Amino acid sequence: MSVKRLFVLLFVLAVLSLLLVLGLSSSNKRPEQEEKIDLSKYLTGIEAKESPMLAALVEQGKLPPLEERLPDEPIVVKPYERPGIYGGTWHMIHDGPDLAFLKITLGYAPLLRWKADSSGVEPGLAKSYEYSDGGRTLTLHLRKGLKWSDGHPYTSADFKFWYELCEDERYKLQPPGWSYVNGKPMKVEAPDPYTIVMRFAGPNYFAHLQLATGFWNPEEYSIPKHYMIQFHPDYNKRYKDFVTFERKNITHLNPDRPTMWSWKLKSIEASGTRVIFERNPYCPMVDTYGRQLPYIDRVQSTLVLDSQLKVLRMLAGEVDCQWRMIELTDLGLFMRGQKRGGYHIKLWNEGSGAKSAVAINWDQRDPVLRKIVRDKRFRQALAYAVPRDKINKVIFRGMARPQNSVISPQSWHFKHPEGKELYEKWRNLYSEYDLKKANLLLDEMGLKRNKSGIRLRPDGKPLQLIFTVVAATSAVPFENDEALMISEEWRKLGIKVLINTPPGPEISNRIRLAKYDVTMLGQSEMDLFTYPEWVFPTGITYWHPLTGKWYQTAGKEGWAPEGPAKDLIDIYEKIKSEPDLDKCHRLIWEAVRIHMEEGPFCLGTVGDTPSAVIIKNNFHNVPDTGVTGPWAVAQPAASYPEQFFIDPGGAK
Repeated sequence: MSVKRLFVLLFVLAVLSLLLVLGLSSSNKRPEQEEKIDLSKYLTGIEAKESPMLAALVEQGKLPPLEERLPDEPIVVKPYERPGIYGGTWHMIHDGPDLAFLKITLGYAPLLRWKADSSGVEPGLAKSYEYSDGGRTLTLHLRKGLKWSDGHPYTSADFKFWYELCEDERYKLQPPGWSYVNGKPMKVEAPDPYTIVMRFAGPNYFAHLQLATGFWNPEEYSIPKHYMIQFHPDYNKRYKDFVTFERKNITHLNPDRPTMWSWKLKSIEASGTRVIFERNPYCPMVDTYGRQLPYIDRVQSTLVLDSQLKVLRMLAGEVDCQWRMIELTDLGLFMRGQKRGGYHIKLWNEGSGAKSAVAINWDQRDPVLRKIVRDKRFRQALAYAVPRDKINKVIFRGMARPQNSVISPQSWHFKHPEGKELYEKWRNLYSEYDLKKANLLLDEMGLKRNKSGIRLRPDGKPLQLIFTVVAATSAVPFENDEALMISEEWRKLGIKVLINTPPGPEISNRIRLAKYDVTMLGQSEMDLFTYPEWVFPTGITYWHPLTGKWYQTAGKEGWAPEGPAKDLIDIYEKIKSEPDLDKCHRLIWEAVRIHMEEGPFCLGTVGDTPSAVIIKNNFHNVPDTGVTGPWAVAQPAASYPEQFFIDPGGAK
């Protein structure tokens, strides 16, 4: 970004901000503008057991005492740096109305939680769990005294209510994919308020990981029965369908809906462009001194769609702590602006296995091209013609690592020294640029060139690939740039390559229907037990849409797996019924070896990129590292943002 353009955009930002302030009605007050209660007499430091704003409500008789709001056994969180100060508003930005970036930061209240280092799960709303009956039964024990944000008890009846909705053909939900074993969904029991029992049709030893995965699984199964039954047609004859029920159940759009999140939606303001969350007085977390969390009272986030405006707001110091919205191409600009903006930057790991992966359709509908694609020599030839060093230097400023298509290097599957060694071999395989080797492989396959230099298929037709990729104007323009560079090299091999840039939803639909030749997808994953699709052909996406459909429908639809795809599915089935975690990790290694010997199934470009976090100098307890790319392990939420705090008089 040029200096001239930067000043112009700063001016525009200032004007827009002024207009926004002038245009706000009295009903759209900022939290700081609302009528204030004098909280100066209440403690905020380590002597205080709760936020002054809650202490005042207790004194006024509007809220029960702290001991009545906490569960018998609270979730104890150790502060990263030191115990925090109560109060303050955390300012953020988001770029979509679904608030996905906020939810993966603030909206994580699962029964079981991913650990901050992604090495497994730890207790959440459930204090413990165990498997029995050979992995066919999973029992969870809830903490006694848990309460929704309105003070109503949180019990096993809430989870059972969710699953009854999944079984109700009138409602949009269905039993989740992880609940099926041998084509049959689980059964859920709630024998008492503190016990949840899930019974499966066969061993399902990784169901507990699904309960911790992402914000989306906990968000789906955490439904406040006591509140939602007033909109349920079986409980209220006023309603004939679930239209109102569904609308009222959207946590980030209904301030009246109780939640288990640590911050609860308070208001949606400024024509929907600003959301304000306020601390949940019944948050079940405390620090190591028994002080209720979160430390921060409010979170305010503003919708910003324009990419340059995002940069300007962050440069101006308008965010207190921000993840996932900082492009590597802008990192130098942010580094130079630290002193002026009053912030500092921590480099987390993005955990990218490929940025982006080149997915080749294993389930190609054209039988001649399918036979070519399923010949590993063809995929290896394409891999050797990917200009990874050039992509890294031109697009990613040299900050990525040229490599094969793999999952996240921080994955818990490769913590063992033997696993680490295997992973390094995997990521380096097929990653060198070697057009001579690529041409030899294609020659060996018998794909001869015509007079124009174009290779011919066995049926005499020109060998052509349609490269389906997002447009350069999309949210991820680097994929288009990568595709152009890669296509240029493939043409040198005698392959006719056409670039196609349909809208994003159409690309997704084509992938699911296996109506594509080659496409690009961001690749990262920390846990293949709960999200196996990158390595195992179990889903209707990526390189195996029709094989995955066969797996998901128990053979009723799609194509039966063949060759290495069948071997991979057989391994995944072993994993699902294996109780020994170490053996499960080793089965993952076995699958990786198939990828090394019979692959690649996706082609790598570059990966292992850093992910910048912007932090104001008075914002504390943010860990020095984490992994943000694979959302399934719920970072930064798994690092307990509840223990972040703002020191109004203290810098870094």
